[in-house]
Amino acid sequence: MDNKEILKLIENISPGGRDYVEEGFKNNVVKVLFSLETEQNKGVFIMVDNDDCCIFYASFLNENNIDEILEIIKDKTNGYTSKANSKEICFNVYGNNPKIIDLIRELGFKTDMEGYWLEYASEELLELKQCNLSDRGFEELRIDDFVDLFDSAYYQLRIDNGWSVNGYASNTEHFCNRLIDLDKCNQVRSFWQNDQLVGAYILKQNYIYDIVVRPIFQNRGYGSYILAHAIRNLRKNKSINKIILGVVKSNINAKRFYARNGFVQISSYAEHTYR
Repeated sequence: MDNKEILKLIENISPGGRDYVEEGFKNNVVKVLFSLETEQNKGVFIMVDNDDCCIFYASFLNENNIDEILEIIKDKTNGYTSKANSKEICFNVYGNNPKIIDLIRELGFKTDMEGYWLEYASEELLELKQCNLSDRGFEELRIDDFVDLFDSAYYQLRIDNGWSVNGYASNTEHFCNRLIDLDKCNQVRSFWQNDQLVGAYILKQNYIYDIVVRPIFQNRGYGSYILAHAIRNLRKNKSINKIILGVVKSNINAKRFYARNGFVQISSYAEHTYR
C-alpha cells in the first residue's frame, strides 16, 4: 500500500492525524506494521516513532474476519510497550473499529477522548440573523469573564466524561496569554449583551477550535448566530473554504446542532495513552 492510500485511511481517524503521519513519512519515522487491501476490506496499522513519543494508528474500513489482524496488533503493540522506555506511547483508532478499541484498552491503554471531526459542506454562508449582540475581540481586563464563560460552558461536558472541572480558572494566566496571542491574529471573537459576555469562539487555521455560549443564554439562537459569524469570518475575511470543527462523542446535541447547520462527519476517532 502506498503512502497516499495510508494517509486516506488515517484521515478517517482525524485530519490532524493525517498531517502528523504525512510529516512522519517525510522524517522517515513511520513504520507500517500491517496493511490490508482486498475487495472486502482495506486498512492499515502503523506507528510513528518520534524521539519524544510513539503513536500507533489503526484504521480499517470494516472489522469482518478481523481476528488475525487483532492478534497482529496485540503482538506488535505488546512487543513495543514491554520495552523499558520513558517516552509517551499513544494509540489512535478509527472510531468505527470497536473491536480494535476494546483490544487496546485490554492492553493497558486508557481513553483520552473519543469524538468526531465535522466539515462545513455548504457552499452558502449561514444566515446571520439579526441579534442583539455586539462582537469584540479579547480584552485582558475582562479575563475573569472569559474564564467564567469557558468553565461554565464546558462544565457539564467535563462532568459527563469524568474530566476535571474549572480548568480555565486553574490556569488563568496561561489562558489569558493564549487569548492575547489569538486576538493579535483576529482568531478570538467575543459576543456581548450590554456588558455581559454571552459567548465566544476561537479559530486556529481552518478550524473552529472552540465555540461556547454561557449556559443561561443557551437555547435562544445565540449559538447559531456565533457559528454563522465564525463561518463568515473564515470564508470572507480569511478566504478559507475547508472549515472543520471537532465534537466529543458524548456531546450528541452538539453534533445534531452542527448537522442542522451544514456540517457533515468526515472522521471518527478514539485516542488513548498507555499508562
